[in-house]
Amino acid sequence: MDRPIGYWLRELDKRLEAAFAATLAGHGVERRDWQVLNGLGPDDPFWGPGERTYTEVVAALTARGWTSADGTVTPAGATARAEIAAAVDGIRRTAAAGVSDESYLTTVRTLSTMVTNLAAHA
Repeated sequence: MDRPIGYWLRELDKRLEAAFAATLAGHGVERRDWQVLNGLGPDDPFWGPGERTYTEVVAALTARGWTSADGTVTPAGATARAEIAAAVDGIRRTAAAGVSDESYLTTVRTLSTMVTNLAAHA
């Protein structure tokens, strides 16, 4: 416990990202597939260079029967999304095991205040 808060935040972020990526891979999808299933559209500013395009992601999801050609999620896609969401929720519950709601909310409020304080410093 003698490490600075930044260490623990980075470590938690790394482990959550790894668990999330493994969960998606276990369902045969990548982050962009998951984001499209959750409503990320072609005009969202999150498509980076060198990544699969929105059209490519939708084509792959359509081939699986999870979206229609216009990116609309099908009933099969909604079922897959619910299954993946349940697995992701399991990751969150594992991470939060033994942490009271009060402790969690206090930590979030503290971090929020620190971010606000630093914004004034920048």
